[in-house]
Amino acid sequence: MKRRTLLQAGGGLAATSVALATGCDNKTGAAGAASSGAATETAAGAGAARTNAAAAGGAAKGRASGSAWTALGKSLDGKLVRASDAAYATARRLYNTRYDTLKPSAIAYVKHPADIAECLSFARRYDTPIAIRSGGHSYAGWSSGNNKLIIDVSALSKVGAPSGGTTRIGAGAKLIDVYEGLGAHGVTIPGGSCPTVGISGLTLGGGHGVASRAYGLTCDSLVGATLVTADGKTVDCDRKQHADLFWALRGAGNGNFGVVTELRFRTHPAPRAVMAYLTWPWAKAAKVVASWQKWGPVQDDEIWSACHLDARPGNTPSVSVAAFSLGGYRELQNALDKLADQPGGPGPAKSVHLTPTGYLDAMESYAGCSTKSTAQCHMPGSLPGQTGAGQLGRETYAARSHFFDRSLSAAGIRTLMDQIEAGGRKGVSGNVALTALGGAVNRVGRTDTAFVHRGSKFLAQYLTSWPANGSPGTRTAWLNSFHDAMRRHSSGAAYQNYTDPGLTNWKSAYYGAAATRLAEVKRTYDPQRLFSTFPQAL
Repeated sequence: MKRRTLLQAGGGLAATSVALATGCDNKTGAAGAASSGAATETAAGAGAARTNAAAAGGAAKGRASGSAWTALGKSLDGKLVRASDAAYATARRLYNTRYDTLKPSAIAYVKHPADIAECLSFARRYDTPIAIRSGGHSYAGWSSGNNKLIIDVSALSKVGAPSGGTTRIGAGAKLIDVYEGLGAHGVTIPGGSCPTVGISGLTLGGGHGVASRAYGLTCDSLVGATLVTADGKTVDCDRKQHADLFWALRGAGNGNFGVVTELRFRTHPAPRAVMAYLTWPWAKAAKVVASWQKWGPVQDDEIWSACHLDARPGNTPSVSVAAFSLGGYRELQNALDKLADQPGGPGPAKSVHLTPTGYLDAMESYAGCSTKSTAQCHMPGSLPGQTGAGQLGRETYAARSHFFDRSLSAAGIRTLMDQIEAGGRKGVSGNVALTALGGAVNRVGRTDTAFVHRGSKFLAQYLTSWPANGSPGTRTAWLNSFHDAMRRHSSGAAYQNYTDPGLTNWKSAYYGAAATRLAEVKRTYDPQRLFSTFPQAL
């Protein structure tokens, strides 16, 4: 299962590469810049010195010629990688190896808003479909695509020093760099655990992780953003200016309204924390789930938790609970005792690990990077977003999701367990992670942002993985069966950052009551639907 196992126990939490299934949850990705001031200055200078690249290929719309692509490359300050370039084989790849067959026309590693405006002008002139990429973690592969111009914002990655309780972060920054950059100042923002996820993709679809019950979703800490809209204009938005756009970006911003170049966040303290991991025998799985779902969503805000059930081919399934607290060791210990010992509870765990740790150390551990340097905790390579010392690999997986507004019945728990057991019998490596919500997440009004899932108790992610050269057939069939079996027990909603191309009612599942207002924002900022080049675009 590699990184996508919720927690890997073996040698204790402090020394183990532990990982959260909530971490690698980028969708289509947006964009980032060094800072709004620097970006504006650079863009102005570059724009004055260049001619429109598209004009070099002729005015008629249609398939862009080789000379038009060459002109685009010359007009950019960033690097344009085409199929004939040596870097193309690496540049076109996403994090998930399932999408290695996709062949975009070119990948533009933009350096500032003017580069983005050039790419959008080119796309309009030649009817070239575009995709926006920050971390490349789209569950559906929609941060790439055949014959598309990929606008990759990894070079826009500066993590600004906090000032006055806020920070500016380039939307191409990777999570490991965000945590390291802010951690040096003793602050953080709530986010996921996957180190190579781009901050923009995570934020614009909501963004949850181990600090979410204490600090809210990633998008809840967003106080402003800068983006390039379909007409090539650079727009700043917050609660006072372009407030409708700012509302939409917080939950529905991935690939729908423009290319985001900078995110401005309210920061939070990054105190010492406690990590916990508990396991029980599979025979107690039903009691673990029943007890956890009553316990996890109602704990004090500082305590996050997830219940994890794993299918193990040829072996008995496993059940575990991971917890993270921004409070004290004893307080978490007492809370976990109540989980185990409450009426109907599973009783004492088979194994228990509680580890006091610094906040940054915890984020590195959850990222699987506790024994790696920051440079090593990247993908290897010389392209933006990569490092020469990078040691992280890619993965092959598929996932689906459900939100749950009420606890599972006994029948629902039995269905959950039956599906995990069936996966093991079929030789499937798969799991379900139930992540507690509540706390600060649910104190935001349902329609105050475009992330509407504020009344849910927990989120389920169903996931299966396989070797890069393996066949997905049995695995994805099991995944779909699992999802279908649990649908009637769920609210019917799904997490937009776990992009699910199998949903027929995706607009309702992702956006609920916000869908109508989102359509209005779309008509205002992308009336020609330049950004509607993926199947679930608004």
